[in-house]
Amino acid sequence: MSPTIKLFVAIGAFAGGVVGGYAWKDVSAGTSPNLAGFGAAMRGEGLPSQDLSPTRSVAEAMSAIDSVFYGTATRQDLTYDAVAGMLASLEDPHTMLMEPALAERFEEKNTGHYVGIGAELSRDPLGAKIKRVFKNSPAQGVGLKPNDIVTHVGSRSVAGRDLLEVSESIRGESGTWVKLTVFRETAGEPLRFNVKRRAVDIQDVYSTVLGGEGVARVGYLEVRSFSETIISQFDEELASLESKGIKGLIVDLRGNPGGLLSAAVEMSGRFLDGEVITSMKMRGGQPEQFESPSGWAEGRNYPIAILIDENSASAAEILAGAMKVYNRATLVGKRSYGKGSVQRMLGMADGSQIKLTIARYYLPNGESIQRRETEEGEFISGGINPDFVVEKDRLAINGDLNSDNQLRKALSIVRSKL
Repeated sequence: MSPTIKLFVAIGAFAGGVVGGYAWKDVSAGTSPNLAGFGAAMRGEGLPSQDLSPTRSVAEAMSAIDSVFYGTATRQDLTYDAVAGMLASLEDPHTMLMEPALAERFEEKNTGHYVGIGAELSRDPLGAKIKRVFKNSPAQGVGLKPNDIVTHVGSRSVAGRDLLEVSESIRGESGTWVKLTVFRETAGEPLRFNVKRRAVDIQDVYSTVLGGEGVARVGYLEVRSFSETIISQFDEELASLESKGIKGLIVDLRGNPGGLLSAAVEMSGRFLDGEVITSMKMRGGQPEQFESPSGWAEGRNYPIAILIDENSASAAEILAGAMKVYNRATLVGKRSYGKGSVQRMLGMADGSQIKLTIARYYLPNGESIQRRETEEGEFISGGINPDFVVEKDRLAINGDLNSDNQLRKALSIVRSKL
């Protein structure tokens, strides 16, 4: 068949499909197809010129799917997809729909509370390894320890199961019990624990002292997020380090995705007294400045290094950026992510939430750190450059002085300033 003939066949098939679709409502009603209006419709005559009404359009699309769609679809899924598609069209990676389960987890991170046993899990071939046990938690109360491996929840083996699935099976309502079987390397047989679930404060700050006898002691503080409870945890751990006579401090913000802007501003007040920490500008509005509280930084004159990486974002960048601008800390590691936007959570009737970008924030010197990428997702600009760029060794474990080369560099910088 010649190309010309193929073209006419294609055009004919298209026209036939359109005419067939146009006439189908008459045929299905048992009447002869009325094609009188077909030509006018194709010429655009009689079509409404006003913009589509979002509410009416979604309702009409939903009605059409209910009436004739050859398949199955729930209205809830259709609604979620419609909202998610609308938000995706804004082309903002931080604006999104969170369905109820995800919205609940996000809320837990922001508030710093959840119901469970108070243990952080990581993947392991035998099940789920306990990475950390939170202070004053049910897990700590029954004697669970870091590096314990949960092999069974109840009578069911969790080997090979998804980590999130294991975590959800351990969670439950406050006051209920969960039975765990644990492998501990130093034990001769499996250990069994019966743990009562309750509300737990998520522990997001961890501290230790680096240096022994005859060496200047330097405090190490790992801050993992910025939640409503983070300031009390930070103050407690910092006070503990200072009581042990530290001469310098390292704050580890690597992998910290951020959280509450207010928590970052409050935390900065432990080292910066009454300074502008960030400014925020909403659409069409004037910049609003946020200052660190006064009266907390007095007596803290020791040198500070802050560790950042490509996963340090949002509130973590606010703290690190302000400390760098005021020359209060030396930044070590990799360029930060570059999240210079602020989001607001808008609740929906079923418990889902819309996370919507409402503003941009700027460092005290007016600099925006907002990340810019090519259409292919390649980095162009944004984030915060560390004072000392240090590539992390492949086998490095955060906080382990023997393997963590970025931490060793930060320690050497702090000690050089003593």
